[in-house]
Amino acid sequence: MRKTFFTLHKYAGLTLGLLLSLIGLTGSLLVFDHALDEKLTPHTVSFNPSAQAASYTDILAAAQAEVSGHPAPTRLMTPRQPSSPHVVRFPTPAGAPGPIEVSVSPTDAQVLAVRGWGTPEYTMSWLYRLHYTLLAGKNGKIVVGFMGLLLMVFCITGAVLWWPKKSRTGKSRWKRAFSISRNGNRFRFYFDVHKVFGIYFLPLLLMISFSGVTLVFPAQVETVIGTVFKLEPRPTLPTSRLAPGEPISPDRAVAIAQEAFPGGTLKRIYLPRNPEDSYGLTFRAEDEPWTNHGASFVRLDQYSGEVLMRQAVSELAPGNKILRWQFPLHNGDALGIVGRWLVLLAGLSPAILFSTGLYLWWQKRRLKLQAKRYRAPRSEAPPSGLASSTD
Repeated sequence: MRKTFFTLHKYAGLTLGLLLSLIGLTGSLLVFDHALDEKLTPHTVSFNPSAQAASYTDILAAAQAEVSGHPAPTRLMTPRQPSSPHVVRFPTPAGAPGPIEVSVSPTDAQVLAVRGWGTPEYTMSWLYRLHYTLLAGKNGKIVVGFMGLLLMVFCITGAVLWWPKKSRTGKSRWKRAFSISRNGNRFRFYFDVHKVFGIYFLPLLLMISFSGVTLVFPAQVETVIGTVFKLEPRPTLPTSRLAPGEPISPDRAVAIAQEAFPGGTLKRIYLPRNPEDSYGLTFRAEDEPWTNHGASFVRLDQYSGEVLMRQAVSELAPGNKILRWQFPLHNGDALGIVGRWLVLLAGLSPAILFSTGLYLWWQKRRLKLQAKRYRAPRSEAPPSGLASSTD
């Protein structure tokens, strides 16, 4: 079994380790995607502070006026911090990789940027596409999902291969299993780096790989989770009751929804897309551990403002809670700033493991070739008059 695991671990790593390293490296960059985006595009955060914030109605109207064709907005994402803008999302234009996003000042509703999500000009969103779909759409997304499964296999086989065996004298080798040798032997050093990095980051890599698989294959993971934990079926989104008159304003919708989560922080407003659709608003409730994720939500009738549905994470069935935690676990938000840095480092580990594993394989292969040449019979020596490398 150990020999089988070693063969699987080695050849799967050699053939797919580079792709897994790419996914890990881009994931590390995305841990602080909004902060990096604001550093790359400082004009999106250059607005004048004000004691009076602009209304959501004004922000949406200003964004819509700047988009070609003036389509109806679909979503508003609130600022992550006081110095960040609102981001208003519009439908994806034909042939574009993603929707249009408009950055708007929260103080005076000034439009700061109009960008196409997933384009090279919108660098961090392009990296998100690379990480999530390998720039290959749905097929690339499926490949990424299978790479997450492969990472779980690496973790399991790696743990089996790492597990210390007793020495010939019967003494345990546990201390050696957690340390890196510095005796000057380069091969031993890289072997220890591969071994120690792998085991230290094993819990994080398992968490990241499982959460990534959940995001790509949610229905399949739900089925698995449902066999172990109580899992309530996904609710059907309610529709608004058609009524004469104009729909309520986004500001009114926010005021009503805030009463459903007193003390909560509004994260997103999903705007009605047709006369029968409802408002959807997500919140970070007071008892939720993450900072930027809105996992609790409320649906409102777009005409009367009646609360049609309310879901708080703390009130969900255990299986539903596990599923709702996966996204903030994947990007580290669920564990605070420490969690984000840990996820960033864990994203770098596949590249470290691949490069050290490749070095170990190449050195072993080179030594085997040298030994084979050294053991070659004289009948295989070069013709007379040519010098042999072993003469």
